[in-house]
Amino acid sequence: MNLSAALQAGSLMQWAYSVYSNPATPNYDGMTYGGFSVLQTIYANDLATDIRFIDPAKIVSMGFVARSIVSPDEFAIVIRGTIGGLEWIENAKVIPLPFSPVPGSGLTEQGFTNMYNSLHPTSDFSQPRLASTLPGILGPLSANPKLTICGHSLGGALATLLALDVSVNIPFKTPALITFASPMVGDPDFVNFFNAKVPNSVRIVNMADMVPKLPFPIVYKHVATENALNPGNLVKNNPLCEHSMSTYMFLLDSTNQLEPQCKP
Repeated sequence: MNLSAALQAGSLMQWAYSVYSNPATPNYDGMTYGGFSVLQTIYANDLATDIRFIDPAKIVSMGFVARSIVSPDEFAIVIRGTIGGLEWIENAKVIPLPFSPVPGSGLTEQGFTNMYNSLHPTSDFSQPRLASTLPGILGPLSANPKLTICGHSLGGALATLLALDVSVNIPFKTPALITFASPMVGDPDFVNFFNAKVPNSVRIVNMADMVPKLPFPIVYKHVATENALNPGNLVKNNPLCEHSMSTYMFLLDSTNQLEPQCKP
């Protein structure tokens, strides 16, 4: 694991959460952070995984596509997880179904796939979905562009699906993937297909976190190689603390702050 790349991805992830949590900032358009400038906000249907709400759809910003200010050929796509808890786990649709954006790639978990298919570069869902619009968002590419796709929790599952979609269906054939606390996404056939198409993939897991153990290991498997973090006695034994993005950053580098309520 490239620690500096993981910390950069994690820092962008924390910023994605902080911006979304501010009611005054419904999207990321025009913002800059950590040496990156946002090119496009990403939207999705927040209810696609069957979270308990009455509305049939809830369109929210899920992250962003950004370009490095210093290195114009370097891009990042950041996809956050849920805010305020782990509700999506309880009601996730766990039926496996074919991943239609990449035919022949195996089966993926229905709830994650439904939400992935709702990713759009605009809140108008009548427009084309995110992956098909990325060439226009990224613009002309040099001979050696760099694209890192990263996600935390539910966002890790969505980032995994996006990385495969990008590697197969758009001109950018060598995306890197960094996920934190990602659940399992697909069946063994999907995992084998993914690992062959997205070899530059890092999956970071806090060994005390319950989310990477879901949904059903009998049906679903993890992609790539696990990079394990051991919290020992450094983090409070609490599901939310063990899953928090700030905990992951603290375990990667102890100079990062752990949330006060998660200190043992």
